[in-house]
Amino acid sequence: MLKEIESREDIGDFLNLNSHLIFHTFEYKKFIEESFGCKYQLLTAIEGDEVKTILPVVEVRNKLLGDKVISSAYLEYGGFAGDASGVREILDFLSGEFKETHGYLEIRGGMEGFDSTLSSKLIKKNLYQRFVLNLGEGEELVWGRIQKSKRKAVKKALKNLEVKELPVSELKDFYKLYCKNMKQFGSPPYSLKYFESFYRNIIFNGLGKIFGSYYRGKLISALVGFCYQDRVHILIAVSDSKFSEFRPNDAMHWSFIKWACSNGFKWFDFGRVREGSGQFEYKRKWGSVLIELPSYFLLWKAKKIPIVDPGKHILLVKIWKKMPLFVTKLIGPWLRKGLGI
Repeated sequence: MLKEIESREDIGDFLNLNSHLIFHTFEYKKFIEESFGCKYQLLTAIEGDEVKTILPVVEVRNKLLGDKVISSAYLEYGGFAGDASGVREILDFLSGEFKETHGYLEIRGGMEGFDSTLSSKLIKKNLYQRFVLNLGEGEELVWGRIQKSKRKAVKKALKNLEVKELPVSELKDFYKLYCKNMKQFGSPPYSLKYFESFYRNIIFNGLGKIFGSYYRGKLISALVGFCYQDRVHILIAVSDSKFSEFRPNDAMHWSFIKWACSNGFKWFDFGRVREGSGQFEYKRKWGSVLIELPSYFLLWKAKKIPIVDPGKHILLVKIWKKMPLFVTKLIGPWLRKGLGI
C-alpha cells in the first residue's frame, strides 16, 4: 500500500529504525514547502501498519523550463530510505501519475544501500562528486590532516576575525551579502523567505546553523549548513571579496569543523562539487575524501538526460553578472524554483 505522510506522527518509529538523512524528516518538508510554496511529498510504501520505504519528491512545474519530479528538489541529495522492497511500488506510482505530463524523474545523490536497486531500474549518471571529512578521530587529528598552507591561513584569519553563530536579527545583512555573491558567481539566489524558513524550521529546531565571520563588527562571510544526526552538511558559503586578504572563508570553515568535533559529529560534508571547478581544490585541502554523488533518471516525456554543462552557459553567466542587483533578486528565486535547484 502507498501513502503520503502528512504529519510527524505518520512516520512513527521509521526514522529511528532506519538510516536516513535530513531530507526525510517532517521538519525539512516544512522548510521546503514554506520556502518555495510547493508540495514536498514523503511517499511511503506500507506493509500492514508498518512504513517500509520512504521517498521524498517535489513536483517541479514551469511552463518555460519544463515539468519534472525530483528527489530532492532544492538540494543536491535525494533518495529512498528504509527497505528496498518498496522501491518498485513507489516508482510505479510516480510513473502512473506523471509519465504523460512530465519530462522525467530525477533522484539526486542516492542513499547508501540503494545503488544496485536503482541502477537496475533507472539510468545512473555520475554528474557530481562530494568531499567528506571524517571527524571521528577528534579535533587534533582532523587539524593535522588539513593541508599545511590551509592551517597557516586559518591561524592568520583567526587573528583578525571573530567567528560566531549568525543571529536571526542579522538575517537581512546576511541576505544582502548573499545576493551580491550570487550575482558575482553568475548564479540565481534563493529568496529571503528561504532563509527565514531555514531559521524557523531548521535552526530553531536544532537541525542547522549559520556561522558568520566579522571584521571589526562587520559581517564579511557566512557559512550555512545542516546539523543532523552524525553529519554536518554545508549548503552555502558567501564572503565579501573586499576582505579576502583576511581569509574569512578559512576562518568560518574551521570554526564550523571545530564546533562539529566538539559536539560529537562524525562527518563534515562539504557538499557536491564538479571536478575542475574552483571549489574542488579548495575542499580537497581540508583533508577530506572524494566520494561519488550519482544521480538516477527515469525518462518519461523527455528524450535525453538533462545534463547541465557549465561550459555551455558561459554567455548566460556573463549576462547575469551584468544585471542590476535588484533584477537578479527578483528573477533569481523564480529560476531556482523552476529549475528545482
